[in-house]
Amino acid sequence: HTAAIAAAKPAGRILDVGCGQGRIAGELVKKGCQVTGMDRYIPAKSAVPPGVNFICWDLNRNEFPINVSEFDQIFLLDIIEHLKTPDQFMDELRFAAACSRPEIVLTTANVGFIATRLMLLFGHFNYGKKGILDLTHTRLFTFRTIRELLKQSGYKILEVRGIPAPFPVALGKNFVARALVRWNETLIRLNRGLFAYQIFVRAEALPTVNN
Repeated sequence: HTAAIAAAKPAGRILDVGCGQGRIAGELVKKGCQVTGMDRYIPAKSAVPPGVNFICWDLNRNEFPINVSEFDQIFLLDIIEHLKTPDQFMDELRFAAACSRPEIVLTTANVGFIATRLMLLFGHFNYGKKGILDLTHTRLFTFRTIRELLKQSGYKILEVRGIPAPFPVALGKNFVARALVRWNETLIRLNRGLFAYQIFVRAEALPTVNN
């Protein structure tokens, strides 16, 4: 999520959709951002990061409890793959923010990652508690399919990047993990569809006919 935090506009107004316990929101506040987090399960008041406003909301509902056009950026970090109808959600989001058209910062797992392809080659496609094949994922994306989803929903792609695998999380913050990340970044430059663990996208809604 460091790429998403770096993409945040300093002192900007940010809506963090699917914010979880607000860890990313807390980092955004440190950049001077005004952050509103929205999720089905929000942290207890004692655990709320200072400066973050939370809204409890089921993201699978076909509406928003807040005027999303008031924000400069909308963060969708590792959330779109959990939604029942991601395409309908993006349509609704575009409609709700049509007047100001805030920037979308989105991350999602890349099902085309080499490890997943090798598993499938050997007849394995097993879901688990974490990772690309998380049990709670309802929709899986490649670079092409996430671009198509956004374009069909009326978004203009501003940036697409491949994110390396989280070796420091698996191996700890050490020399080996850092070396693997650099190696993975080199491979991503050669073929991001094959070697990127995650997809990072910045996009902006195109004007509607009503606009």
